[in-house]
Amino acid sequence: MQEANVKILVAGAAGAVGNMLVSDLVEAGHEVTGLVHSQDKISCVEQAGGRAIVADVTAPDTLAQPLSNMDVVIFAAGSGGKAVEAVDRDGAINLIDAAVNEGVDRFVMLSSMSADTPENGPDELKSYLEAKQAADRHLERSGLTYVIVRPAALTDEKGRGHIRVGHDLEAKDAQITRADVAKTLAIVSTATGVKNSTFEIIEGDLTIREAIECIQA
Repeated sequence: MQEANVKILVAGAAGAVGNMLVSDLVEAGHEVTGLVHSQDKISCVEQAGGRAIVADVTAPDTLAQPLSNMDVVIFAAGSGGKAVEAVDRDGAINLIDAAVNEGVDRFVMLSSMSADTPENGPDELKSYLEAKQAADRHLERSGLTYVIVRPAALTDEKGRGHIRVGHDLEAKDAQITRADVAKTLAIVSTATGVKNSTFEIIEGDLTIREAIECIQA
């Protein structure tokens, strides 16, 4: 079951996945606010149909007002490997803590395959995966209703609209388009049957909605 007309905050709304996510959520009829870290990113969110607000996930004292009265928060921000501890780990943790303090109902985390076992991931991604692991664990312990989505390697190809959902999926050579990740996040953000759940997504044969229905409680 999907909730309608939900107030949703997207952190990282000017990023590749986050911006498509804003558009998908607006198209679904939700009230979407995009959190961006600088004024020059505002137009990017507005062009996607959302309302933009400037705040910084690395500065906890800027987060209370953006989260006020939100039903759902989605963390889709990322440092691009430049500040994994500050953004991918601590930024996510700051947003989780702010969501708890502001009484947010639901938190959706964009994570990564191998975040539960960083030691098994590529050496060049170890720090990033360790940061995602710490953020995911903090969310699981937060008391918030949560969904953690762990995609395979991201591509910029056109969305296929078909995915596979599961646990311990084969990561080698697995991939998924950013567009399909965005649509997955949009669907699970208001899927009332998906809660306190962590799963991986890769390219597959089921439509995104069919795949999500398979994991609903």
